[in-house]
Amino acid sequence: SKLSNVISLLFHTKKIPDTNQRFCGKLNDRMLWKGLLTDMTEQLYETNPYQKTFTATVLSCEPCSRKHWNVVLDRTAFYPEGGGQPGDIGTLNDITVTDTHIKNGIILHTTTEPLAPGTQVAGCIDWNYRFDLMQNHSGEHIVSGIIHADTQANNVGFHMGKDVITIDFDLPLSSEKLPEYERLANQAVWDNLETEITCPDAATLQTLDYRSKKELTGKVRIVTFPGYD
Repeated sequence: SKLSNVISLLFHTKKIPDTNQRFCGKLNDRMLWKGLLTDMTEQLYETNPYQKTFTATVLSCEPCSRKHWNVVLDRTAFYPEGGGQPGDIGTLNDITVTDTHIKNGIILHTTTEPLAPGTQVAGCIDWNYRFDLMQNHSGEHIVSGIIHADTQANNVGFHMGKDVITIDFDLPLSSEKLPEYERLANQAVWDNLETEITCPDAATLQTLDYRSKKELTGKVRIVTFPGYD
């Protein structure tokens, strides 16, 4: 994938809490206990982040408020909230999906109407919303890499709001250097370099110099912006 927009940046060094309210209704405990839902959703966005539509089967549907339901699918192109990026929105059979998130390892699609288990659905993500998030998330990685290379400061927190993106670093930043960081980040966009995505095995991962806020286990996906992050 390629970046195609100019980044505008706002830096913060004070931690800002996430105040987003999330619906978190109960799933079917018996199905969870039997392991019928866990890890059953094929994550289409992992192999093709540009996929906008897909078909799937409803595995579970549980109310999570008076007017919302949490739907579990056997496959999805909806990216769930994670890593500072909000979850996707869109539709399932023309029913509105207001949020996508993970709870107990299960991808939940919050909808405005119920969908019966076994129902075949046509999913469509709100691409304008998703693409804007993709570009901004890529910009956050580029900026973090530039600042780390200059100061060794680590990105320890990231929040992507509707109007403002904040990045938290573990060292104070010089206000005089912020315009240069912004210039370099915009240069990365103008260079339009290919984004490299790899999934190294455990042995290879041990030899790589990568930045992460936590210890990584299992399948690890490394995203590289050559020369920047």
